[in-house]
Amino acid sequence: MHRSTARSVPPPPGGRQARTGFTVQLVALVAMAFAIPAQLYLAIPVAGGVQRAFGVSAAAAAWTGSAFSLAYAVGFLAFGPLSDRVGRRPVLAFGTLATAAATGAVAVSPGFGWFLAFRVVQGLAAAAFAPVALAYVAEHAPPARRAVALSFLTTGLLGAGVAGQVYGQAVADRWRLAFWPAALVYAAAAVAFWLLLAPARGRSSASARGVAATLGGLLRHRGTVAVFASALTVFGSFVALYAALNAHLGATAGYDAAGLLGVQALGALGLVAGPVVNRLAGARGPRPLTVAGFVVASAGLLLAQVTAVPAVLLAGTVVFVGGISLVVPGLVGLLHRLVPDAAGAAVSFNTFVLFVGSSLGQLAAAHTGYRTVAAVSAAATLAAACGVAVCTRPPVTRRPSDGPPGRPPGGPADATALKTAGDPV
Repeated sequence: MHRSTARSVPPPPGGRQARTGFTVQLVALVAMAFAIPAQLYLAIPVAGGVQRAFGVSAAAAAWTGSAFSLAYAVGFLAFGPLSDRVGRRPVLAFGTLATAAATGAVAVSPGFGWFLAFRVVQGLAAAAFAPVALAYVAEHAPPARRAVALSFLTTGLLGAGVAGQVYGQAVADRWRLAFWPAALVYAAAAVAFWLLLAPARGRSSASARGVAATLGGLLRHRGTVAVFASALTVFGSFVALYAALNAHLGATAGYDAAGLLGVQALGALGLVAGPVVNRLAGARGPRPLTVAGFVVASAGLLLAQVTAVPAVLLAGTVVFVGGISLVVPGLVGLLHRLVPDAAGAAVSFNTFVLFVGSSLGQLAAAHTGYRTVAAVSAAATLAAACGVAVCTRPPVTRRPSDGPPGRPPGGPADATALKTAGDPV
């Protein structure tokens, strides 16, 4: 009798099976976080091969990256709200499948015009991944693991910059080969997403007008505006620093393409900081870690700016990347707490702003010198730290005292009279 009763007890929710299931999902998402955005950075090493294959100028071949990146940024605005409406799993699965098809089409492009058109389609389809994956992890990760899970995912998104260039350089002489293996991997990932990811817990019934109203509301919310404004500095400073640093080291220290790629790979060591720090201190909440990340990034930029010694300069880039690895998951966590009912739209818009910052950073690096870029980026990231610290501070709520009115402060009731909501300060 007792044995029968024991067998009938269901496993507790959130137990070992649930944790294992989410771990498998996270591994698949992190793998694609490296692989899908890598298509943006793949353009750098294969641009020369594209130029020769189609007989176009270097300026025209530069659109190999720009055509993708513009569509990629615009796509973020559509897929987050769409995933709020139809669910994260279908957007991730069908978006990745569309990315596979577009990637295969790029590989068989008969002319340069078709090549650019397929790169636009590829960028638009690829935009279905990053914001929706971030929203999915924020919603489905166990609360105690959310910060660490987000840091692993954003490590992949940031590491894609190095992964894409290393992969592209390996096949640069036969650039069409860069796309076929990727297309097959994306197709397999689309099937995996459909089989592994959880179906929607609830779907928004908001119309397009409602989505627009949601975005308008986000832009009137002091906390989300601070997050979006600070997001401009993240990839903006990241891209500006490395673009200016590459030119600086090439001109002053004679670094070739392989040496510059090694510089980026060294800086990527800083990405380890995100998962490690979130593992140790994630319970403090996203706000303090985001502020700390901006401060650390600013310190790394200052270190890289004040010295001409290559070893110290490169150490500064590692510190900078370490700070950025804390900021990106922190911003997502903040949005999840500030506007949980509009997380998809908020994360999508934030991702859009991140890549707008990337474009602005590239322009800044093209028109200014290395030391100016480092100094301005340091000031911008420090200002972002201040903005997030002030504007996302949780509200203070006063609990009614157990004692009669007029009780002097300092008694037992007064010790718990003030309690802050949200993240610890």
